[in-house]
Amino acid sequence: MSESYRWNILVLTYVSMLAFAFVFQCIPPVLSLIKEELQMSHSQAGLLMGIFAVPAIFLSIPGGLLFDRHGTRGITVACFILMITGTVIMVIGRNFFYLALGRILSGTGALILTIGLPRYVSRWFDGRELGTAMGIFNTAMPLGTIISFTTFGALAQNFGWRTSVSIGGVASFMALVAFLLFYKPAPSATDTPIAEKDLGLPTFRETGISIWIVGIAWMWFNASTISFVTFAPDFFLTNRDFSIEFAGFLTSFLVWGSLILSPVVGGLIDKFGCKETLIAVGGFSLAILIYFVPYATTSLIFLMVMIGISVALIPVSVFSLPSDIMESKNLGFAFGVISTCLAVGMLLGPYFVGLIRDCTGSYEASFGVMAGFALCVTVTTLIFPLVKSSKK
Repeated sequence: MSESYRWNILVLTYVSMLAFAFVFQCIPPVLSLIKEELQMSHSQAGLLMGIFAVPAIFLSIPGGLLFDRHGTRGITVACFILMITGTVIMVIGRNFFYLALGRILSGTGALILTIGLPRYVSRWFDGRELGTAMGIFNTAMPLGTIISFTTFGALAQNFGWRTSVSIGGVASFMALVAFLLFYKPAPSATDTPIAEKDLGLPTFRETGISIWIVGIAWMWFNASTISFVTFAPDFFLTNRDFSIEFAGFLTSFLVWGSLILSPVVGGLIDKFGCKETLIAVGGFSLAILIYFVPYATTSLIFLMVMIGISVALIPVSVFSLPSDIMESKNLGFAFGVISTCLAVGMLLGPYFVGLIRDCTGSYEASFGVMAGFALCVTVTTLIFPLVKSSKK
């Protein structure tokens, strides 16, 4: 098989990640409309966003082991089917229960998918431009987020919020078709089921604590940024009197930096390494910038641009680290750990931030909590060199 096909695989995983982005980010741009129709509190709204992650807390590591044991194709197809089913339930649902049920089903498929996709890319690009590949791969999520935040709000105002939500299901169906048509296992038997003697959980000697430190840093990052994209549109709409379209557009600045700079960050990683430094710097600057959002007026756009640049430093670095510290046969487990930690941050971050908003009646304390989450990214990353292991 020609090695050039790995770039086709990168396109395939990119399209799949776009579908994930649409399914995940369909709520924040239209959250104000959903709150109004269903009479939800801010904490309920945060829970609706975060409940997406509940299954992943329990299923991510088993899901990663399934990818290691049985390869990519079958599990990925099942993930797409869950994403489509969950979206359909949300579209036809008429109360909070059905929306939550749809989010849980979608989240089950979507977050297990985020284990398989980077693992699949890592195995196709192992030792060959992995940083660049991950840099390109990590622009899919920001691109999908930007499209969601700049179009879903206007679409919802004209045709209802269920129309916007349905886009995630349509994108998932298209990605499923593309995956069935173009999937190929990675060469050198790296994406095939492993031998029976290797079944079971990897030992602590094989995994160490390093991957958990990476995962915890990723948890804090997502607690901060997912809380931000959940509530920033509502803040801009209610506290700044912006239109729903401009509120979504302004919030999308958080990921514009990742869209533009992720390939650059990946190239820097390929050339210089320095993954931990990039994560620590990104977390520290993100904390400072988020803290000042509720107090900014004329400088708000500049602040959002700088937030986007800070965010861009972290995802590529995090997704490039597992192949440094884990053997290839355990990459599914490694990304399962990362996905578990992502799910915890995704669940607790928006709920806690929304609860603070309900208790205080203003957003200043909520943005302070988001900033604190981001600062914890840096604190956690500073521990990493003390426990860092390398794959044999």
